[in-house]
Amino acid sequence: MTAHKKLTGLTSQLIRSIGDSIALLGHERRISIITYHRILEHHDPLLESEPDIETFTWQMETLAACFNVLPLYDAITAIRENRIPPRAVCISFDDGYRSCHDLALPILTRLGLPATVFVTTGFLDNGNMWNDRIIEAVRRFPEGALDLQTIGMGTWELSGIEIRKKIVTKIDENCKYLSPEGRLKIIEELEKLAGQAPASNQMLTREMVVNLARQGVEIGGHTITHPILTKLDDDAARHEIIENKRILEKIIGKPLRLFAYPNGKIGMDFDQRHVKMVEAAGYCAAFSTAFGAASKKSELFQIPRSRPWDATPFWFSMRLLSWLANLVTQKIPIENYSVAENNHGYIKNTLLVAFHFPPQAGSSGIQRTLSFSKNLHEQNWEPSVLSANPIAYERKNTSQLSQLPEHVQVKRAWALDTKRHLGLFGRYPELIALPDRWVSWWLSAVPLGLLMIYKNNTQVIWTTYPIATAHLIGLALHRITGRAWVADFRDPMTQEDYPKRKWQRTVFRWIEKQTIQRCDAAVFTTHSARDTHVQRYPNVTQKKFHVIENGYDEDGFINQQNINDDVKILENDTITLLHSGVLYAEGRDPSAFFAAIVKMKLAGTINATKLRIILRASGDDDYYKSLIIQQQIDDIVFVEPPISYQEALSEMLAADGLLVFQGTPFNTQIPAKIYEYFRARKPIFGLLDPTGETAKVLNIAGFYNIADMTSTEAITSALDIFIKQIKVGQAFIAPEELIVASSRKYRAQQLAKVFNQITDVANK
Repeated sequence: MTAHKKLTGLTSQLIRSIGDSIALLGHERRISIITYHRILEHHDPLLESEPDIETFTWQMETLAACFNVLPLYDAITAIRENRIPPRAVCISFDDGYRSCHDLALPILTRLGLPATVFVTTGFLDNGNMWNDRIIEAVRRFPEGALDLQTIGMGTWELSGIEIRKKIVTKIDENCKYLSPEGRLKIIEELEKLAGQAPASNQMLTREMVVNLARQGVEIGGHTITHPILTKLDDDAARHEIIENKRILEKIIGKPLRLFAYPNGKIGMDFDQRHVKMVEAAGYCAAFSTAFGAASKKSELFQIPRSRPWDATPFWFSMRLLSWLANLVTQKIPIENYSVAENNHGYIKNTLLVAFHFPPQAGSSGIQRTLSFSKNLHEQNWEPSVLSANPIAYERKNTSQLSQLPEHVQVKRAWALDTKRHLGLFGRYPELIALPDRWVSWWLSAVPLGLLMIYKNNTQVIWTTYPIATAHLIGLALHRITGRAWVADFRDPMTQEDYPKRKWQRTVFRWIEKQTIQRCDAAVFTTHSARDTHVQRYPNVTQKKFHVIENGYDEDGFINQQNINDDVKILENDTITLLHSGVLYAEGRDPSAFFAAIVKMKLAGTINATKLRIILRASGDDDYYKSLIIQQQIDDIVFVEPPISYQEALSEMLAADGLLVFQGTPFNTQIPAKIYEYFRARKPIFGLLDPTGETAKVLNIAGFYNIADMTSTEAITSALDIFIKQIKVGQAFIAPEELIVASSRKYRAQQLAKVFNQITDVANK
């Protein structure tokens, strides 16, 4: 392989191990059958789907290093006899291009790889395939205005290779399902416009066919003229199949055993009539171009073959392994071919990949994934969860484990925390913590995720950030299995100065770009976050971007009781304000708020009997306590340790008013607790950047008690008004319609709608 396309020994072993695991754990063995057409000496932009010799070389070297490559006929026999080896692959070529002989054969011979070539006999010696004639004509068109009105394609301005590619694609689509006569008429018109016909040297000669057979290459049938069989009458179709077989058997001097349908789309290019014709002609098996791997369940005369288009040996291998792990094929109905409409009434399966999941403590993301796992079932989506082993969590809280529905399958892949498990006195090389401290999760989560997808017949993969490794896992699972992928970003992964470390920011940006480009839907919790990414990726369709805000879980509020006496916060007529959650030096700095409390205390507008402020689970209790004591407001402001989720909700319901801190660095984010604040039906005081998303959401909802969190004067004035409104019972609380729309059950409906949309598109 070339240097940049060479697998390391460790990667090769990983691929082999995954393949062996698939074979060991699967119910039945499968074979991935690869199909090629031409091999090019050099890259050709008008033939982008065809590999050049360099690409074909590393693909074959990857197969030789990581897979068991079988002769195609032997593989079909092995399927019937249940003796397929693990990592089984076959190689085939369609049409009969001379590059199979001149370029591919030396590489196959050097590596000892068997192959099958399906030959179209009508183009042997001095013929060209009809689609190649179109390509060569378009290639020779002179620059400038091009009038294609005579073939119903209007006029074009030829100004570069991209325009020529579009013309080729359009003409090919228009011609593919025409009669041979109608197609030839268009091609001759194109060649007339181009000035000359192409050289007739692209296809095999009869001598080359003989030499391929002598070298051990299986020769198979592929009709005479490569027609769409469904466009022919039965007699013409039968002639194409039988006469092709007779000609090739005469050339190589032995019977043909295998056949490939031209174009190969089941029900569109061939149907049951042609299956019966091929069988009657004496073939042993026939091949379609349906996606997936072959197994004992495959119809013998419509065996699937596919082509991995991936650009690196690793992803090329992962694609083949995905076919081995997932039987995704099409079959022709016994009677007439038809496409059934998608029925949303049956249960479909989704895999939720989330690092933050019970018993992890300290992340609001826990509630998002937990709620989806509980509520998606009502939307006809059955979730399973792939999370991390609790050893990876720095802080744990087992109280929410009881909320896991019994019917939801939860698997926990092995993972380590680089800082705690691999660091020395908390220090560690940055390289082993990219993209984050839990990157080791990827190594075990990908194989376990593949197994879950295979076992559960998962239709949609959902991954949630943070952490960045979750999207890396989703990227691998999506690339390997081809299943639809919803990437839940929640908040932006990258900003101008985040992450702070250069290398981590670079890796984050790469993951973000790969995820946005390859996922089927990208979900954000705010409109500003969505808009940021729409602007950042202008070449990605806006239909891919969705907003599903955070929400509250109604189950958490049911049968709430007051918290224990040691955390009870109502005392006489004292107004109690509560902030529940982590504070930060940047973005949620309470310094100006503390200064405002000092100012109000000195002015006599508040004191310990009038006001009590609780900062629950601030994240750095000792630091904030020292600030409070230093400013002599420790009789009003209390820093309290974390409590269970249920206790936190009880405390929220017992408070008179709720505080939210969200400064400029988090302008595109909304704290998840805002929605719980809505459900608690309590007044809200916002210490915010007034231009940020949180301020916008509160204003739209009707909450106007907002102050710039960096301005002591603004906080002092607004807080005084807020306290007075609470005292006289005039403070605003969320209306019922807002509460209903903020529930996580409603968010699950929104997510299910996204799932349905992307799977509908995939099934069309």
